[in-house]
Parts: sequence; C-alpha cells; structure tokens
Amino acid sequence: MNTILARMVNLSVGAMKAESLDKAANIIVNQMHTLVKNERAVLVPLTGKQRVFCISGDLEPSQDNPFSQAVHEVRKAFRGRPEPRVITSDTLPEGSKMPYSEKALEAMGGTSVLWAPLPHPGGESRYALWLERWKKKPWAEEEIKLLNHALVFFGYALGVPRTQKVKPTVKKRTFGLLAVLAFFFIMWLPIPSRVNAPVQVVPDHPYYVFAPFDGIVEDLAIQPGEKVRKGDLIFRYDTRVLEKQLEEAQRGGLAVALAELARLEGAGYADEEARARIPVQKLEVERKRAEVAFLKKQLALSEVRTDADGVVVLDDPDALIGASLQTGQLVLSIAEPDRTKLRVMVPVSDAGLLQEGASVMVRLDSDPLRSIDARVERVGFDVLMSDERIPSILVESVWDGKADVTPGQRGTARIEGTKTFLGMQLFRKPLMALRDLIGI
Repeated sequence: MNTILARMVNLSVGAMKAESLDKAANIIVNQMHTLVKNERAVLVPLTGKQRVFCISGDLEPSQDNPFSQAVHEVRKAFRGRPEPRVITSDTLPEGSKMPYSEKALEAMGGTSVLWAPLPHPGGESRYALWLERWKKKPWAEEEIKLLNHALVFFGYALGVPRTQKVKPTVKKRTFGLLAVLAFFFIMWLPIPSRVNAPVQVVPDHPYYVFAPFDGIVEDLAIQPGEKVRKGDLIFRYDTRVLEKQLEEAQRGGLAVALAELARLEGAGYADEEARARIPVQKLEVERKRAEVAFLKKQLALSEVRTDADGVVVLDDPDALIGASLQTGQLVLSIAEPDRTKLRVMVPVSDAGLLQEGASVMVRLDSDPLRSIDARVERVGFDVLMSDERIPSILVESVWDGKADVTPGQRGTARIEGTKTFLGMQLFRKPLMALRDLIGI
C-alpha cells in the first residue's frame, strides 16, 4: 500500500511541478502504468477542435486518422458525464453510429478502454484519460476506485496556470512537503475496520415440526404466515394404507391367532402336543396385539399438531400436499414473530476482521433510512456460498435491545471489526485486487 501511495504522490507532484502543460500531460500518460497496468494512455481534451492532446510513448498525436476519429466519437458520446466508465464493443450505446470506435475496440484482440474525466478545480472537466487494455483484459472495480483518488490530483496538475519557466519557491516546496506528510499522517490514523455484508432476518429458536413416520401428506391445515396455537392441526397423512394394514392385522392376524390359541387350550386337556404349543401361541397372540397397537398409534399420529404457539414458516405449501415424507424429515417450523435474529453472510476475504461481541448496524431494505443496533453472537467457520455466489462465512447476530422486525426481511449490515488504520481501510481491497492482478 505504501508503494502504491508513494507512486501516486510522486506522479501527482511531478505533474504539478512540470514547467508546462505539455510536460505535465506527458508525465501523466507515460507514468500511468506505474499505478494501473495499461497498454496505451491518451490525454483527450474535452473542448476545442483538438482531439488528442498527447499519447504515451512520446508519440506525435494526429488529429485526422481513424484513431483520433474513434476518440472524438467517444468524447462526443460521453462528454458531460463525470464518472469513469469502461467502454468495450459490447457496452457502446445502442443505436449510436460510432464506426471508428467499433473498429478501435475490436482491434488488438479486443480492446477495453477506461474513460476517466479529470476533475478540474475551476468546475467542469477539461480533459479525460483514455486508458487501453488489449486482448479483452478487464478493468477491476478496485483499480477504478484507486484511480479515482489520483484523478483529482491529475486534474489539479493540468489546471494550474503556467508560464514557460516556473521555479517553485521555498514556500511552495515547504507547502507541498507538508501536504504529502499530512496525507501520510491521515492515512495512518487508527480506526476500527468495518465490514459490509448482506443480512437476513430469521426466526430465533423456532419450533421445528418433523415427520412422525413415513407416509404421504393428504391435507395441509395451515398456510405460511398463519398464527397457530399449541394443539392446532397442521397437516394430515393419507391413512388408507394404514387403515387397510390395521384391518388385516385385526382380522387376518390377531383374530386367527386368538382362535388358534382357543383351539389349543381346548385340545390341551387330552392332547399333550397341543398343551406344549400353547405358550408359543400366546407369544404369537402378544406379537399380533403389539402389531395392532402400533398401527393404531400410527393412525393416532396421522393428524400432526403443533406443540408451540407462533407463526407458520413454510416456503412452498403446494409442494407439501401429496409429498412423500420420511421419518424425521423437517416439514416446517413455528416461529415467534417477536423473537428474531440476524444471519450475515460475510465474504471470506473479510473473515479475519470479525470477532464475537462486535457491534453491528443494520439497515433493512424495507426502511433504508432506519438503522438498528445489534451485536455479533457467533462467527462460523465453514465456507458457504451466499445468494450472490460469493464464498462466505455465516455470522449470527442478535438485536441489541428489542427490535420489532418480522422474519424474512433483508438488508445490509455493517460490522465493526478489529483496529486498523485509515489507509488500510481505504486501500485494502484495491491492493488485494492489484495483488491478484500482478501476482505478488
């Protein structure tokens, strides 16, 4: 980070100290690769007939060739828009006639241009940077953010009035040195690190309803979001198979076993073999009775009722009717509306900044201007995929006080992490992207 900051400061100071506007512009375009990698840098005036001011490599700019025509088309299309933007053959405005730009963006295996207007201290931008990458190499968001910090200094350097020979006075040198020292001092100010991540409000310790036995759901007696009380019916099983099994067990099983036992007890007075089979038959009768009792218990459980008060949490009620359930399968949950907690999916790259007990500020999408305080209760370890398909860890948080928030709402959470300094907070992610880009 210190290296990148030093390069940005050196480049800005060098441009500001240049004796003429031409030299300042050439310093910027020829040394721009020290901040962000590019194959060609061009400084474009946004007003006047001149289309190209200077090009990296000290090339002589031409005002009447296909490239300058392409620059003029882009300048005309995006003049007055202060924000940087990435321009490729796929992002040109629809319906616009920009033939030279299309050819320039399709050259070199696919050119990606970063168009970055330079802020001017007097008001409207006067110049813009045209930075090229070839072979369809993309521009990372972190690089654009890093460049945004430098654009202010470059715009100021090109907006400083100059004579042909300008020698900085001792007072100006001192002021510049103090400004650089103040910048580095501010960057080293200690602050708590902050992590922003998506958050979802979920029930806290809900009552889960599991399938008591294998079977098919015949009827659903509740709907998602419905308030239920202890003992209310939730759903019924299809009991036709159970009723048939019970009838067969009573008539074809238990009745036959009882009849055989009665026959053996009657014949046992005269038949020794019959007397010997009586104990075995009694065991068979008990087994058949146990089977009948089990089936009756299954029938009694076919109407599933809740053992808790709350609100039904169920995603798709239509998919449950007719579904085949396995014993112990989670069917739905009953939650208390006033008992909720937070599930925050924090990207893995920010996991090292978290700690239990840290304060959390939550802003829900339903009321983005309202902030609610919470605190981290548990930091997970397993890596999961968030809804945005980003490798993340689960962080559970609880409200810091009472919060009247219903489950299911989403928003953004800002978690205060470990201590760091301002420069690292501002440039940590751009430096991560730069490290991945250049492989250090």
